[in-house]
Amino acid sequence: MAAREAETSPNEPNGFRSSSGLEAADLASQCSGAEMSQFLYSSDAGVLNALLANPHFGEREALLMLNRRDLPSSVVEGLARLRPILSSYGVKRALTKHPNTPLRTALGQLKFLYLFDLVSVSLQPGLSAEVKRASEELILAQVPKLAVGQRITLAKRGSARLAASLLKGENIQIIQAVLDNPYLTEAVLLPVLNRSDCTPRIVEAIASHARWGLRYDIRLALLRSSSLPLARALAILPELKPQDARAMSQDAAVSPQIRNYLSNRLNGSKTDT
Repeated sequence: MAAREAETSPNEPNGFRSSSGLEAADLASQCSGAEMSQFLYSSDAGVLNALLANPHFGEREALLMLNRRDLPSSVVEGLARLRPILSSYGVKRALTKHPNTPLRTALGQLKFLYLFDLVSVSLQPGLSAEVKRASEELILAQVPKLAVGQRITLAKRGSARLAASLLKGENIQIIQAVLDNPYLTEAVLLPVLNRSDCTPRIVEAIASHARWGLRYDIRLALLRSSSLPLARALAILPELKPQDARAMSQDAAVSPQIRNYLSNRLNGSKTDT
């Protein structure tokens, strides 16, 4: 008996450790609702698929199954075909967030999810880029209709792409929430400074931000913004690398005042030498 137990997986419930795979699958397909929990954590895909055919299998069991990151893809696919179970919002959400859900199924469930569940999907580790991107597109379509409070929350919790999309207008709470977003990256923020709708308030908020205002490439982009206050620009200029100072002095995107300042400074350096 001990040898028999040693051959079975430690994940197999005691109720069917002594049964063959076929016997266990047969039991799983016919057991009562109270007995079903012992089969939910089986490592045998055949047992789990048999459980899906059990007439007592319901939303509770589906959610417990979908909490398993190791759930075989064949079982996830089978679960996704159970239409009565799919009427549950919780199951729709869990299916969309499971890494083994077929792409077509996951994409099809996105349209049923609430805003911040979509945000969660867009940040879920292990999901395909297509699912994350599609969830972001659905969120972006809702942004124009969102209340200010929802936009602030989205700015705090959304992905870098979502946060950057909210970096518009004059609402300092939204602007600050975006800049404090932990997912925001320099690569996403830099193009914002080149947008035609980048307001002076956004430029000033970036320039004065404890994190972004110290980034060298961000500072270069700030110098090219016509909205950067002269005092801010003069604070940045002394820290420019010589090659960047020369480039800025000839860059038409930089204000004439700053270009002249740099030219005089460079010419003065040449005269001193």
